[in-house]
Amino acid sequence: MSGAAQPPATFSVVEIFDSLEGEGKRAGATATFIRLAGCNLRCGYCDTAHALEAESGAHVTLEEILARVNPVYKRVTLTGGEPLLAPGAADLVKALLAQGCEVNIETNGSVDVADFRSRVGDSKSLFFSVDYKLPSSGESGKMLDANYFSLRGRDVLKFVVGGEGDLAAMFHLVERIQGHLINAIFAKKDAPPEMPQIFIGAVYGAYDLPALADVIVKTPILKDARLQLQLHKIIWGPDKQGV
Repeated sequence: MSGAAQPPATFSVVEIFDSLEGEGKRAGATATFIRLAGCNLRCGYCDTAHALEAESGAHVTLEEILARVNPVYKRVTLTGGEPLLAPGAADLVKALLAQGCEVNIETNGSVDVADFRSRVGDSKSLFFSVDYKLPSSGESGKMLDANYFSLRGRDVLKFVVGGEGDLAAMFHLVERIQGHLINAIFAKKDAPPEMPQIFIGAVYGAYDLPALADVIVKTPILKDARLQLQLHKIIWGPDKQGV
């Protein structure tokens, strides 16, 4: 006699909503946001404290999530919390890609991006927006160094500057990535690494934007970086959720 059918696997989902991308290379574009619960970091400037605990979300099935994705946009941002730690996240991403979505995964830099990419496939419809937590976050020591040397040209490397002390750490990482790329080119590797797209923002209300713009303009290694504004906070205010 066969056992009872198992209930479908569920995800701990804090919220699903349609809005405009506030950051990164799709800033200003429409997308469906899927916020999964649970994060392994506790950044001092975190603006999604309601998603930090794994049990803070509601239990939602894969089919229910897919049904909430806007079929007009077919652009999805998977965020958190830390989505790469969510059980079943790879299955969710594969299902979204199979549904014809372009998927942006916002990840905090402490979880292995290359491993996750290998589990979902290196689709051109998938890109990662990877934070590098600077000292003002209080979590810079938890960054997985290998992440920043495995990114693709379609991926985003994101810095959030909270003080003058963050600048040296940012410069150092960009220099290391550029050096790694140059060495790979000279070594004539079959698949050399690629330079990710660099976006630099400021901790909201904590660092002067004109000063940050001046840093980008005057720092040669940031010649291809872009200043990032948090459009959702400008439009709806810093405390509004679900946007």
